[in-house]
Amino acid sequence: MWRRPLVRAVGLAGGVAAIGIAVDPERAADTLHGFARFKTATCAFLPMYTDYLRHILRCRGAEEDAVFCWTSRQVLWREVAERLRDLCRTNGGIYTKAGQHICVQPVSPQPFQEVLRCLMDQAASRPFHEDRLTFREDFGMEIEDAFQHVDPTPVASASLAQVYKARTHAGETVAVKIQQRPVARFLWIDLATIELYYSLLSYLIPGLRFAWLARETRRHMSDELDFREEARNADKAREMLSPEFAAHELQIPRVHAPLSSARVLTQEWCDGVRVDDKAGLKAIGADARAIAARIQRVFGRMIFVHGFVHCDPHPGNILVGKDGRVILIDHGVYRTLADDVRLTWCQLWLGLIRNDMGEMRAATAALGVDPELTKFFSLVLALVPAKVVEDVHGTSTSSVVRGGGGSGGGGGGAVFIDTGDGRDVGGVVGAAGGGTARGADKSDAQSAGGGGGVRGFKGGLDKLTTLGKREVLKDVMGVKLEDQTRLFETMPRDLLMILKANNLLRYVNEQLGSPVNRFRFIAQAAEQGLAVRAPDGDADLRRRRGLRAQVGALLLPLHLALLKAQLTFAAWREARREARGQLGGGARRDVREGGDGGASAGARSDRGGSAAMT
Repeated sequence: MWRRPLVRAVGLAGGVAAIGIAVDPERAADTLHGFARFKTATCAFLPMYTDYLRHILRCRGAEEDAVFCWTSRQVLWREVAERLRDLCRTNGGIYTKAGQHICVQPVSPQPFQEVLRCLMDQAASRPFHEDRLTFREDFGMEIEDAFQHVDPTPVASASLAQVYKARTHAGETVAVKIQQRPVARFLWIDLATIELYYSLLSYLIPGLRFAWLARETRRHMSDELDFREEARNADKAREMLSPEFAAHELQIPRVHAPLSSARVLTQEWCDGVRVDDKAGLKAIGADARAIAARIQRVFGRMIFVHGFVHCDPHPGNILVGKDGRVILIDHGVYRTLADDVRLTWCQLWLGLIRNDMGEMRAATAALGVDPELTKFFSLVLALVPAKVVEDVHGTSTSSVVRGGGGSGGGGGGAVFIDTGDGRDVGGVVGAAGGGTARGADKSDAQSAGGGGGVRGFKGGLDKLTTLGKREVLKDVMGVKLEDQTRLFETMPRDLLMILKANNLLRYVNEQLGSPVNRFRFIAQAAEQGLAVRAPDGDADLRRRRGLRAQVGALLLPLHLALLKAQLTFAAWREARREARGQLGGGARRDVREGGDGGASAGARSDRGGSAAMT
């Protein structure tokens, strides 16, 4: 379990030390620095187990108080997340990427998403001379000799690389992306260390299920750190989509291969406005509806027809040119879907849109997921899960409800239903601190507990506990919150990235003003994807199925609106029940989180079992 990563980490550390000192004494400083990074990680990870032991002691004798035990676990998650955040800030590089990866995972507890969100901010810039050295090592010449001009001030800085604006000797303006020097030097020891401690903590702390994330991070980093792979992705995507989209519709920057390497990527410079920059889009007279439709068509073809998918379409990676063309940048994170998985994904979405539960069950089983989770799977696809925090990409206009008061219970638990046109019609199942959801009716938020609509709730209290949310989902959908973890742990790993991309695309549509019904584009692309399998099949049958899917896409928002009404009523009823319980119940013990005070919410203790990560 955790022993194999331990042997790998210790062996790799020892090998690095022996080779670094014996073969190249001048690199002894790097070797010592590698050990220092390992020591820093150890000092951050091991105390997480003491945090867990404190949680066990807090809950001793209070096992029957589910609200108290759940609140204690949220304090545990926040303490662990804060230690991880500080480690990522100290060691940087791969650690920052690992923290970002946890932040956007649907199965991550809410405190992790809230605390680690700061890692998504633009990183501090590094000295230009470090990147000059990297360029010289890769090309055997100074960067100033390779280009006619290079602006030494980076236009963008991230955890792994910096981007500079330059001009070639032919007079073309280009973007030069150069990898951080420490990243490659400490890559494998850092990855082994992260895998060791993720596995160890998953073994020691029930409910902290991050061992599989370590393996995913290793795979993710291997792809993202070789810029030659990013160049191949960009070239393949351009070749794949250029017959389907004109040059004035879609642009993928060309790669300058002679000036690119594993650590340096040179591409044509593309002027554009971020897709979420409303003022910038207005200034260039962009047609929001046409742009939104084009983005949905592009990614529909990628996902459902080609199975070769750009998996990080956040607003910073989608630009809009002055002529309205969509510009896709940053092609480091792609996933290729096997043809059988792609076809099954088409069937799953069409089953949802047609409201065909039989088709959905068959597709769910074909993906290796328990068919009994089908209804919950449909919920995940149709809802915009609050667990997938979309505003980690630097915006404050996300529909995710933020917690009020910052207490250990963390953020809100609103359920948002994506109607396809970007409007949130989800019932608020637990907005915290009086916050209301954008797109949700104010009266709904109040009836669910927001804004003091239910007597007996006070400002810092999560208006509907997780126990309450469980009851709502069980009554209305027949599912449990624990099903979320089981679903995501059994899904094909590549589909987790596709789900992330789906939620980001929904968010992009919302930022453009929700001008299109996404489900219509998804239905069309899914039908086209199935036709790729049997292009010579019954044309009349395909036409009828396509018509049914388009009708389903139009009716699905109505179905979701009805679901919203059910969720809202169930949330109101549960909030009333909880209010009566709190008014009639005795005082609960406080759980203190530093100086932030206590908070209440609900679930069960971790003791003796593998608790859900909620």
